[in-house]
Amino acid sequence: MSKQQQQAQLAARPTLDEAVAGYEKFRTALRERLATDFGVADWTEEPNSAEYRGCAPQFPDLTEQEAGAKFLARWYAQTSLVPQWEKVKHVVREVVAAYGFTKLTLDVNQNGDAELNFVDQLGAQVSVGSGKNTVVSLTTGCHLIKK
Repeated sequence: MSKQQQQAQLAARPTLDEAVAGYEKFRTALRERLATDFGVADWTEEPNSAEYRGCAPQFPDLTEQEAGAKFLARWYAQTSLVPQWEKVKHVVREVVAAYGFTKLTLDVNQNGDAELNFVDQLGAQVSVGSGKNTVVSLTTGCHLIKK
C-alpha cells in the first residue's frame, strides 16, 4: 500500500485526539458501571502510564509525526472482582459492545487473576483485568495526528 493509500485509509478515521476523547468517555462509562454494579470505588489513574507510538508495521510509510496510536493511562481500583468474575464478564461485554468493542481476543480466569480483552473495528484494544486490583486499560488503533 502506498503512502497516499495509507493516509487515505486513516483519513476516514477520527484524528488521534478525537479518538482519545471518545475512548475517554467510554472508559468513564465502564468504570462507572463497575462502580454501580459491583461497588468498585476509588478509581485511580496510574501516573506516567500513558504512552505514544507510531503505526509501523501496519502503516510503515507514515512517520510518528503523521500518525500514531496511544496507550491511555491505566485506571485501577484496589478491589478484586475475581469472586464475581462471571457476572463481571457479562457487564463488561455489554458495555464494551455498546462502544464498538465486539471482538473478544482474551478471556482468562485462573490462579486468582482474570482478564478480558476486546478490540474494535479501528484496532483499539480494551483490557479489563482483576486480581488483587481491578485495572482498565486501552490502546487506540492508528490515527492521523491531524487531518
